Amino acid sequence: MRVHGGDIYRNPGVLDFSANCNCYGMPESVREAAMRGVQYADAYPDPEWEALREAIAGYEGIEPAQIVCGNGASELLLALAEALKPRCALLAAPCFLEYERVLSAVGAQTQWHQLSEKDDYLPGTAFLDVLKKTDADMVILSNPNNPTGTLLSPEYLKEIIKLTKARGITLIMDECFLDFLEEPERYSAKQYLESDSHLIVLKAFTKTFACAGLRIGYLLCSDQDTICKCKTHLPEWNVSLPASYAGIAATRERAWLRETAENIRAEREWLMECLTELGYCVFPGAANFLFFAGKAGLYEHCLSHNILIRDCSNYRGLGAGAYRVCVRRREENEWLLKVIGSYK
Repeated sequence: MRVHGGDIYRNPGVLDFSANCNCYGMPESVREAAMRGVQYADAYPDPEWEALREAIAGYEGIEPAQIVCGNGASELLLALAEALKPRCALLAAPCFLEYERVLSAVGAQTQWHQLSEKDDYLPGTAFLDVLKKTDADMVILSNPNNPTGTLLSPEYLKEIIKLTKARGITLIMDECFLDFLEEPERYSAKQYLESDSHLIVLKAFTKTFACAGLRIGYLLCSDQDTICKCKTHLPEWNVSLPASYAGIAATRERAWLRETAENIRAEREWLMECLTELGYCVFPGAANFLFFAGKAGLYEHCLSHNILIRDCSNYRGLGAGAYRVCVRRREENEWLLKVIGSYK
């Protein structure tokens, strides 16, 4: 069963378009910092992540006390579910598969709102209408969305935050792909943290700094009660020394991220045009990947040519013929297009 992308372990030697990490790879400074962390790994890491929180606070422009660090964003998502114990959560399909899994793990009910293909899988007014009436006590959204890459406008995000705050609903905004945008601050829910104690922003360095194997995630929240509850559901020393060192180094690589993100945005537009010319319906995305509708069997065809793409048929609300590909470098993207173009 293909649950997530990035399964290079059962597909050795493939060119991986299924995992959405920065195609320029881990910055050398981050790699070197992780190696320095290994040198000191005979000691326990700091259970309070003090140095890492200080670095992230500077990177995000918030207080260290508003940050919880984790072994990737997935660990924090589960810790939040266990800490807050939602009775019912509202999700918009399709969305990241882990949301449903962690909610199920804590016995929460899930209420679904199906996003429409004709609206490019954007929630729109219909979702706002559901928010006004829902009995859910938690909402989880990603911006940009995974797997569609669609982006909520600042105005729409403000409306969602206004509604959830008024109704006392916990809102978890997953912004793990947001820093690939040209103006991420404009689209981030982070600006509402101080005025909304029910808001939690989930982030990671996994995608932006291509360090999926190190597992560096963090959440932002202004409510200290939520912070404390979340910490009680995390194991001691959950962030290793190599990961902590790498995370601190990553916060100093703003210029590198801006440059690579700009290159990726340009390449994404080119790849979108090329896939459209091949006859595929490509949805406008804002992240470092593209979501498109194609023919059933394309996954197997690409794999036979040592290319791994993301078959999205296991996402709720999607079916056979839904695919996602990471935006990689030009030569790699050209090979992808050649293989996809050969599928009849």
